[in-house]
This record gives sequence, structure tokens and C-alpha cells, in this order.
Amino acid sequence: MLKLKKMSLEEFSDYMKYAVKSYAVEKQKGEGLDEEDALKVANESYSRLLPEGLNTPDNFLFSVVDKSLSQPIGVLWFAKKFNVEKPYAFIYDIEIVSEKRGRGLGKELLSLAEEEARKLGCTSIGLHVFGHNSTAIALYEKAGFSTTSRMMKKDFI
Repeated sequence: MLKLKKMSLEEFSDYMKYAVKSYAVEKQKGEGLDEEDALKVANESYSRLLPEGLNTPDNFLFSVVDKSLSQPIGVLWFAKKFNVEKPYAFIYDIEIVSEKRGRGLGKELLSLAEEEARKLGCTSIGLHVFGHNSTAIALYEKAGFSTTSRMMKKDFI
């Protein structure tokens, strides 16, 4: 059983160190960027999306806590956005530590994210997933998400 806890400044600092590197790796896999370019893009993305860090307006960062262990086992970051005056939530990061995956916690976490978004008056929730992440895609589809756009590429080198 999971609960969300607002991320502390210390947790945010640790999160940023991990998240930027993790996102860079995904950019390498998903877009074929070299390590240096991927890290540059990741740093720029986080700086642009969280210019005030943990205090960036309309951004909600949580530590995901396993109630039985009373310790963090993941993260959730989403922002409240507006589309033709309808507020919606956009998940920028959602993760359960690898050793806890495959136990239904991802689906539970998505439900908690939806619950938080509804409390903020959001009418929908969205996210981006890299095409190579078939496990996450399957989870999101099982949780009721549908594809809204798709980017594709063909390598010929």
C-alpha cells in the first residue's frame, strides 16, 4: 500500500541528481544522442521545467512511500497545466524502485496521481513514454491511458 509525501528539499536534491542522469540515459536510448549531448539536454529540460526547483508553481513533487516499510520507494512529479481553459495534469516523472516493480505498485501509483490531479480540479492526466519502454507502455494502457500522438524514426546507418 502506497502513500504520497511532499518531497523535502533534501529528497529533491537527491532526486535531481538521479533524475537528470536517468533522463539523459533515456534520451540516449530513445533518440540516439551521445552521452554528452543527452546530459546537456536533460539538464536544460529540468532547468526549464523547474526554474524555481521544488517551489516551481503548479508542479507537484512527491516521494512515494510504502506504508508497511515507512520508507520512500519511488517518486511522482506532475504539473497542472491548462488546455483551452480546462486544467489537466501532466506526469513528468513516475517511478518505483526496480526491486519493488512487478507487484502492482505502478498501477496503484497511477491511481494516486489521478486522485491528486482530481483534487486540483484537473479533468485529465497525461504523460510521455519513450517507445522502447514496453513495460511502462503496457502499464499505462492497462491503467486506461490511450495514445494521443506518436513520433517515429528509422535509422539507416
